[in-house]
Amino acid sequence: MPHPSSIWLTLGLLLGTLSSSAAISLDGLSTNSPFSPRSNAVAQPANVDASTIEFRGVISSQDGTLFGLYDRTRNQGAWVRQNEKGADFNVLAYDSTNAVVTVDYQGQKLSLALSTSKIEAAAPSMIPAIAAAPLAAPATPVVKGANPADQSRLESIAAEVRRRRALRVATPAVNNSHP
Repeated sequence: MPHPSSIWLTLGLLLGTLSSSAAISLDGLSTNSPFSPRSNAVAQPANVDASTIEFRGVISSQDGTLFGLYDRTRNQGAWVRQNEKGADFNVLAYDSTNAVVTVDYQGQKLSLALSTSKIEAAAPSMIPAIAAAPLAAPATPVVKGANPADQSRLESIAAEVRRRRALRVATPAVNNSHP
């Protein structure tokens, strides 16, 4: 037999649930959402400037013609076909002789000319001339603990290196390539 306090607890929870569900109606929750726009407010299309949309290119293939359009405010572009549904840009007409496309974007009709590349000549840069610094003669190496014979041999090698460097600087380089 269940304990009498558990019966009262179960009965209290059951009555509390029934009374609270009767007080709160969830029927209009989906229609009266605080996050949806008010029914009396009509959404107006955003005022789009023609300079924010750019007509960047045309591709003609066997599958049809694609138009490259770019929205500068969102940094997003798309390739769309004429009268393609479901795209952000809807191409209404294309004038191939003047390279102008008529686009419906956010409820506004825009006529866009094909944009051209802006290539400008850069100022010539000056390459700094590297001055030929005179080669310093290598110091005679001194090896601690070397015997006098080794020291004199190192001095003769250093003198030969200095002589060859002087010859190399004095004579111009000769191109020894064969035709």
